[in-house]
Amino acid sequence: MDAETPLLENAMTALGCSLEDDRPISPPSTSLEKARRVPKAQWANPDRAKDAPRSNPIAIAHRGSKAKFPENTMSAFIHAIGAGAQVIETDLHLSRDGEIVLSHDATLQRCFGVEKRVIDCDWQYLSSLRTIREPFEPMPRLVDLLRYISSAPELKHVGLLLDIKAYNPAQKIMRALADLLYSTAIPPEHKPWNERIILGCWTAKYLSLSHTHLPTYPVSLISFSLPYARQFLRLRLRLRAPHVISIFNLKLEALMGPGGARFLADAQAAGQRVFAWTVNEEPLMRWCVRHGLDGVVTDDVELLRR
Repeated sequence: MDAETPLLENAMTALGCSLEDDRPISPPSTSLEKARRVPKAQWANPDRAKDAPRSNPIAIAHRGSKAKFPENTMSAFIHAIGAGAQVIETDLHLSRDGEIVLSHDATLQRCFGVEKRVIDCDWQYLSSLRTIREPFEPMPRLVDLLRYISSAPELKHVGLLLDIKAYNPAQKIMRALADLLYSTAIPPEHKPWNERIILGCWTAKYLSLSHTHLPTYPVSLISFSLPYARQFLRLRLRLRAPHVISIFNLKLEALMGPGGARFLADAQAAGQRVFAWTVNEEPLMRWCVRHGLDGVVTDDVELLRR
């Protein structure tokens, strides 16, 4: 390997799936061979070329129906699914007592009007809060969303795109996430969680921890930087390993800006899936369709689905 940048070295290290002071949680009855398989879910399959052509991108609800309900609340998620969302995008934070809660911000000020950090609060306190925005919703946990989308046959198609916020204590939240996913029951008629969930990572460190703790789960790189994303595309091509990163989830303005067309062409030529965020205007949605994006993250699922 020629180490073109420290970032590429870190990304290569990520594939080793081990950190000196960190022992992975292993899924019950899962062999190493099984753990290395590429996820089967069509919307999460990293090998785009093997799928049948898709006329429209996957509709991904950004923090639920954020345009109509308080973001990252159960009402927002339920409305988004009813509006036709195929995937719910949501954000993960760790509470002081180890609960994984759904909040975009590290602090409570913007959504709940409280000048505290999520990480400094126990779940008992967080569960008592209500959003500033009507209809004054409580903060949910990830387990609440998992239980909801596994509660009925008509919800078994719904996927999750988990934005694991980088300013969490990395090893703690990844171990907590693995423990939660391995322990949360799912009905036999539903697909397993690793075929419905994508782990969204911002850094090589989280890429490493994802492959360590949840090796059967697809991973998306979230970024607003094309040079950063290109390092990981180069890694994917060099190792001929599509499971390293299943999806590039990039800020729309980056894809539309200088170098965006080249990156998109290179990624698509490699059979790599590309999503864009956050796309709320109809002309921009049409741009995504025209350029063959695989998924669109939006606050307005109803507009995208028209």
